[in-house]
Amino acid sequence: MISYKILLFIGIMLGAAGQLFLKKGMARHGHVNMSLKSIHKDMFNLYFHRYIILGGSLFIISLGLWTIVLSKLDLSYAYPLVSANFVIVSLLSKLFFKEQITRYRWLSIFVILIGVVLVTMS
Repeated sequence: MISYKILLFIGIMLGAAGQLFLKKGMARHGHVNMSLKSIHKDMFNLYFHRYIILGGSLFIISLGLWTIVLSKLDLSYAYPLVSANFVIVSLLSKLFFKEQITRYRWLSIFVILIGVVLVTMS
C-alpha cells in the first residue's frame, strides 16, 4: 500500500510542475492587458492555452492527493512540508527559465529547507 507521505511528496512535485507550466504558458502568451475592455479576451485565450491547461490540471490532481493526505496526516505536519514547493520551484526556475536568484533569496530558500527538514523529523 502506498504511503500517505509518498502521496504528499507526489502532490508537492505536481504542484511545483504546475507552477512551471503556468509560467511557461504565460511566457508564451505575454503580457496580460488589465483594461476592462480587453481582459476578457486575454483570459479566454489563457484558459485555452495548452500549458495553462496542463498547469491547472496538475494543480487539480495535486488537490486530489492533498485531500487524501489530509485524511491521514496531521495538517500541522503536512502543511509546512508544502513549503518545499518554494525550494523546488526556485531551483527549477533557475534551471529551466534561467532566472536570477540573489544571495538573499538563496539564504531564504535554505532557511525554508531547514524548516522542512525539522518538521519531517518531528
